[in-house]
Amino acid sequence: MQSGIVLKMENVKYIPVEETSLADKLVNLYGPKIPDLYSAVKPLFDDSGAVKPALPLLIELNDDASYEKADLRVMIFGRETNNWNDPVRRKAFPYGTYNLDLATSDDVLAEIKGRHAEGGEEYFGLGDIYHDYCYEKTGVRKTIFTRRQNQLMQQLKARLGDRKVEAVWNNVSKIGCGGTAFGRSCCKPTAEIREIERRHFNVVADEVKVLKPDVIFFLTGFHADQDIKEKFGLADDAFHPVKEGVFLHRIDIPGVRYAARTIHPSRQSNENLKLHFDALIDDVMSVVK
Repeated sequence: MQSGIVLKMENVKYIPVEETSLADKLVNLYGPKIPDLYSAVKPLFDDSGAVKPALPLLIELNDDASYEKADLRVMIFGRETNNWNDPVRRKAFPYGTYNLDLATSDDVLAEIKGRHAEGGEEYFGLGDIYHDYCYEKTGVRKTIFTRRQNQLMQQLKARLGDRKVEAVWNNVSKIGCGGTAFGRSCCKPTAEIREIERRHFNVVADEVKVLKPDVIFFLTGFHADQDIKEKFGLADDAFHPVKEGVFLHRIDIPGVRYAARTIHPSRQSNENLKLHFDALIDDVMSVVK
């Protein structure tokens, strides 16, 4: 970069990587959007009174080949990710969140891939946060939602027997609130954060197109129904009740073999959770058996 020229993040042009895997396709989905997104959130960090955004949730597969060869691919959605940051390994950035000084395409790639980028100083990116939370078995405390989600997947795998199942976690809202140090941490994203995501990081439907899950579970309760409709361009009649007395609806999503929405599992009794998970597994098995 020439001396005296300040390159704004929104002017950074992402250069796509060669696509040899699903991971590359995800990187190329996120890459062009990162500079504009980071430029859009910067005013919130400059405003001392604003609730700050968490980092965007970027999916990273643990093993591309295993996912692609699975007999059944599952995507599980929660509502939103709050406190999605890394104040220890990304302490150079505001509250462990955004690097607001991206200047090149390589900077964008490093921000996505982190330690997986070649050469230079070790740099922990967005993919690292997802990878460590989802795939590391020690040193990372899982939320009750994740533990319940894993319980659901164990039930499904038990019913499928020898068939190989791979699952990825996602959220309907890709950017939550940032943390107790600088805003409300456990709440629906603010109107400002939601609008920034809508304009600059509306990627959920594209993630589904890239990963092609056979099954989608929305463990979101009713609070995310409108967001689900907006993200996938669905009409109100895309939701169909499955069983009387159980909060479970199938959802018509083009290109997806089975999709359904049920309770958010975090604050449920074991009895109510079993009722809904049993109904969900019975229903999906009627389609994928």
